[in-house]
Amino acid sequence: MLGLALVLLAANSYLEPISGQYECVCGTKRVLLVLAEFPEVQHLSSRLEIGRIFFGQVARYFADVSYGKLAIEGNATDWITLPRLYEQYRLPSQQSDLVAIARDSFSAAAQTFNFTSFDGVLLVLSFYPSLTTDYVPLTSRIMTRTGPVGAFAVIEEDRDWSVYARSTALMIGLWNNRNKLSGLGQLDIASGGQGDMSAWSKMLLGWINETQITTFTTPARRILFVNPIEMTGAETLAVRIALPQSGDQYLIEVRQPLGYDVNTLQEYGVVILFEPSTTNASLQLRAILQPDDVGRAIFRDLNRDLSIIALNQTETGVWILVGVVQDWRDAQRTLYAMSRANDAINTAESQNRIEGLDLANRLLDNAHTLLSVGRFREAEALALSAETTASSANIPSDYYQAVQLITNAESLKTETQALVSSESLALVVRGTSELESAKQAFITKNFTTAKQSAQAAIDLFNRAKQIDLTQRILDILGDIALIIPVAVLAYALRYQLKNK
Repeated sequence: MLGLALVLLAANSYLEPISGQYECVCGTKRVLLVLAEFPEVQHLSSRLEIGRIFFGQVARYFADVSYGKLAIEGNATDWITLPRLYEQYRLPSQQSDLVAIARDSFSAAAQTFNFTSFDGVLLVLSFYPSLTTDYVPLTSRIMTRTGPVGAFAVIEEDRDWSVYARSTALMIGLWNNRNKLSGLGQLDIASGGQGDMSAWSKMLLGWINETQITTFTTPARRILFVNPIEMTGAETLAVRIALPQSGDQYLIEVRQPLGYDVNTLQEYGVVILFEPSTTNASLQLRAILQPDDVGRAIFRDLNRDLSIIALNQTETGVWILVGVVQDWRDAQRTLYAMSRANDAINTAESQNRIEGLDLANRLLDNAHTLLSVGRFREAEALALSAETTASSANIPSDYYQAVQLITNAESLKTETQALVSSESLALVVRGTSELESAKQAFITKNFTTAKQSAQAAIDLFNRAKQIDLTQRILDILGDIALIIPVAVLAYALRYQLKNK
């Protein structure tokens, strides 16, 4: 299997795992790419291609997901041919001696580049039989003539840019927390995803400020507005709920199809993670909530008397309520009532029973407003009224009149197909336009407008018929007026000839 392997190595604190939470991994970091190939396996990618992957896609990724706090720059060596075949680097355990490969690669690279001028080093190999990224922290640093290297990671060539990014994320501070991240899957690039990073990782790396995190202890009842994790300059990006009895905590973030999360997540919405207090225990995805969805808008933890409810979504975030289990019960009843009201409105619309639906829609809109501020019982009452109003809605009289007028207009349009005068044809064009407007208005259930447009079409078609008829009569009279003088002249000539 041919491959391109990436190895990240630590020459100083940049590539050493971060020990303190919220210590910001910020500023500009310079990285050296060391390209090395085995004698029997030549490289498949050029120096420029590899540079575009890392200094292009990967660098842009971290600039974006860090909200502009981390910039990656650097350089790449030419390809270096290693002194041994790949098989000669194998250990008795049949595993590759990555340290020996790295030592030979860096020794050659140090002839041209000063390692101390870079914050990190990436070794790119022409062959490496691994399906994912491997990270090897060293107990004894690799020494080169221009500086030491303390750790490295390896990936295969045909992995895309996201695997490079995962290696970088582990190196800049997430390696010691890899077990915690393992349960996130697609929600974090450090756990195998291809989209944005989780709020948990961004907090650890210092990219989310303390002011952007809302933290409180249960039991509590709070209504909060949370922005999507993909949004730069957001006011609130994460909610942390401490559970004092166990020491565990819940972490809430919002994911939307924005930025790197477009088409990379199976579900979007309010993400609820559970973080056990046990050291290195994996974060657990408990739910992804969707506002207004009866089956997916509410999360509850009965053992901790906790409920989390997605109330309402806007263009810039989601309103959520963190409360007790009773809030879950009240919210569930309200959501069911609102769902029934919505079904009743849709049924009435499909049956053209729109007389009274304006009121039903206003009632339901007001119910949504009350729901978004956690006033569940009032919202439920309005939703019930909306359902009743929609169920009793009637078909308006304009509906029947519009149907009849559109039918009449269609018949008249057919009758105008034989018209020939330019003036009448112009009126037919205008009438046809009014008829189409009537049909569109009818489709959108604007029956009053449909009736008016259909009547206008009828008037235009009738005028076209009258004008065409008048023109025909005038043409006939014109022909008669020409025939009479000719006949009189002929008679006069015959009379004169006869007298001669």
